[in-house]
Amino acid sequence: MVTPPFEKVSAQFDKLLQSQPLHSAAQVVVRWQGSPVVDLAGSRDSTRAVSTDTPFLTFSISKAFTAVAILRLMEEGRLELDEPVACYWPEFARGGKQSATIRHALLHQAGIPAPHLNRQVFSWPFWGLVTRGVANEPAVFPPGTQTAYHLVNFGFILGEVVRRVSGLPVDRYLHKNFFKPMGLQNTHMRITWNTLPRTPQLLTVSPSMLTNVRLFNLPMIRTALLPAAGLHSTARELAAFFQMLLDGGAYQEQRYLKPETVALATRSHYDGYDSYIKGNMNWGLGFIMGGGSMRSPDPYQWVMGRGSSAATFSAMGMGTCMVWADRRAGLVTAFTTNAMLGEPEVSQRWAQVSNAVWDCVQS
Repeated sequence: MVTPPFEKVSAQFDKLLQSQPLHSAAQVVVRWQGSPVVDLAGSRDSTRAVSTDTPFLTFSISKAFTAVAILRLMEEGRLELDEPVACYWPEFARGGKQSATIRHALLHQAGIPAPHLNRQVFSWPFWGLVTRGVANEPAVFPPGTQTAYHLVNFGFILGEVVRRVSGLPVDRYLHKNFFKPMGLQNTHMRITWNTLPRTPQLLTVSPSMLTNVRLFNLPMIRTALLPAAGLHSTARELAAFFQMLLDGGAYQEQRYLKPETVALATRSHYDGYDSYIKGNMNWGLGFIMGGGSMRSPDPYQWVMGRGSSAATFSAMGMGTCMVWADRRAGLVTAFTTNAMLGEPEVSQRWAQVSNAVWDCVQS
């Protein structure tokens, strides 16, 4: 489905799909002023059918969803952003992490970005084991003194807080409070073994992504609870979730978050150097903000598009998927794919999709 004047998005989508590796698949959805205007899905190989209901692995888009679970608990008065994580998870106080707050965790400042990633991978499928390891891990810097992207520990820290506070694993908490009432039938923080065959395997032509493709194509990893990297969803349902956020926490006449909560989360809380990414990032509370982050000197390469600004908030999935919303234009754009690219190719692909959307709005 493509509504005028958004034909350029369709043309760009077809161009990208044909340039990706054999069997690659993708979806793109654009919502404008509250209504869907683009809803496309396709595969380069016609024998491997991909529909708008096909769930894709979205990697770090997961972080925005986990953050929303934390925000809901904050609204309910069950946790506070500036309380230490150890108030809700006492074992986390070990190793110099006793001062790390919920806010620090949301802003990648909790002190344990990824010092132990290679050995931690083997414990990912076992929640109790991996969270015990995170609790015991010593801080590599005093919490709050640096910003360093917490690749997977973002999810293990905040996911365990959700479990301790709500009594539910974060996947079940999100399903109960967001996915089921919103009608998101193809969104899973932890995909089941029965659903796994419906999601495309990852592919790459980028040497830097080969290890990630092999790792995340393993069924034991794909079905693990990874609240920072394991969300499976469709472009249609990612766009619906971000439409809820764009509309101040309401969707189809039901409220999920308060407007002031969404406003708090989707504004800049740190715009500066990230010592893990080794570049500047503009972090909201679980979101990547426009108006300063992920930009090159060339405005046509901004991943959220040339029209993005401080009013734009987003989430990006390693080498693959993106979703963003812009308050000023009333726009939501979601793109999913199984074709992993390294940098700068993935940022260029995101920028091509985003700029096509902005061209249609601003023409």
